[in-house]
Amino acid sequence: MNIVSFRPGVISNGTAFEAMALIYKYLQNNYGYKFIIVKSEDDNYKDPEFEIVSIPKKSWKITLFNYYKPDLNLNNTIKNYFDKSDIILTVDPTIYPQGMIAIDYAHKKMIPVFFDASLTITGIKQGFLWRIKRKVKLKKTIHKVTGIIITVPKCIERFKNIGLFNEKIADKFTIMGHPVCTDYFVPGERKENDKIKILVVSRLVPEKGLFYIVEAILPILREREDIELKIIGEGPLLSLLKRIIIENGIENKVFFQDVVPHSELVKQYQQADVFVNHAVSVSNWEEFFGVANLEAMACGLPVVVTKNGGIPYVIREEDCALFVEERNIIELRRALIYLINNPGERKRIGENARKYVERYYSLERIGERYNNMLLNGFGEKK
Repeated sequence: MNIVSFRPGVISNGTAFEAMALIYKYLQNNYGYKFIIVKSEDDNYKDPEFEIVSIPKKSWKITLFNYYKPDLNLNNTIKNYFDKSDIILTVDPTIYPQGMIAIDYAHKKMIPVFFDASLTITGIKQGFLWRIKRKVKLKKTIHKVTGIIITVPKCIERFKNIGLFNEKIADKFTIMGHPVCTDYFVPGERKENDKIKILVVSRLVPEKGLFYIVEAILPILREREDIELKIIGEGPLLSLLKRIIIENGIENKVFFQDVVPHSELVKQYQQADVFVNHAVSVSNWEEFFGVANLEAMACGLPVVVTKNGGIPYVIREEDCALFVEERNIIELRRALIYLINNPGERKRIGENARKYVERYYSLERIGERYNNMLLNGFGEKK
């Protein structure tokens, strides 16, 4: 089967798409699919395992002129790929209008078409144009798709909130989740008598709750010499976080590191004892999934997370993670102290975490579910 993934304007390395690409590679290697990635000429995505096609902006830009017939701009090269495809995958048309191009063309040619929708909050300004025109167009577009791929049930709530939900649309959803390669992300051997290492892997932005993590751990670092904090990531908060660390005199216990390639993250997880993600809700964002949490869990780490966005669904069994309320510094500190002071609990929760990821989010499990979804969609159209 030839599958075209039409993602111009939204694709790059180092994003959540790389988790999706893991599924594509699994299907290519195990079932003989061929995935063709269509991107904009400005997008920097590269991967030698796929055929990648770059197209000019004019081939996918949606304007007022072509909003109701968005496939008008498609050039013959893209039409040729579409026409030879067995299935088309694309982006959420409620967020990215370019998704309508693939959906409208696929519907016209009777080609099965899916889009993935991971947002869990309303991402559209519902002004006059939306209420009167765009909403009508989008509802018609969504009715044309074969399926909608989501990460957590809360994604469905967003469609309800923006008025794009009914019984027919409900039947199109498949809850898939992002996969973790559990053959690669595995527990490592920790040296005895090492310091207890708390790890954060995150964009350094307000919504990732770095302030709360630092404030929670400050008294612990002041009182104990056997604890250190490592923060891996880049973002506008870096200079402020460093200043807070210096002002509190703990710069020898907190270490910052730039973003590392995804392939090197496993070493960071294996060298840590506890993983923290304190995502908080802001006006236009919440944690949609949190794949880093699952990667850390696959490496046998106990994780401390918030009940933010899709996280309570992604981690939905007891004794494989510790949950705290958003912005509750005292509760977060208490959870960290509990894990720091109880090595047996760190080991037990970490082992449970590893088993949980294997059970629900291994690449093999998600890959097989994805394959079944594609085959069912292909069969319905044929």
